[in-house]
Amino acid sequence: MGQIIASPLVGANTDRRTTNAEFKVGTPCLAEGNRTYVYVGPSTNAITAAAACTVTGAFVVNNTAGTYTADTAFATGDYGWVRKTTSPL
Repeated sequence: MGQIIASPLVGANTDRRTTNAEFKVGTPCLAEGNRTYVYVGPSTNAITAAAACTVTGAFVVNNTAGTYTADTAFATGDYGWVRKTTSPL
């Protein structure tokens, strides 16, 4: 189940993955427990759930170990939310 968003964005769900952007990439949101999520995409490759990942300056996500975590898996080309490992932003 996705995190409860403390900084409300209508329709935001940290578990949701789509092939079209639903938010502007780079949009941050604060969830319960002071967890920071960033909306990213499209992914350059598949990313497994709970994997550490990297986000580029253009907010494209890839499966190289980095300072973000994909709590839910990404398929190649997906948009969605990743958690900043060192929250908040």
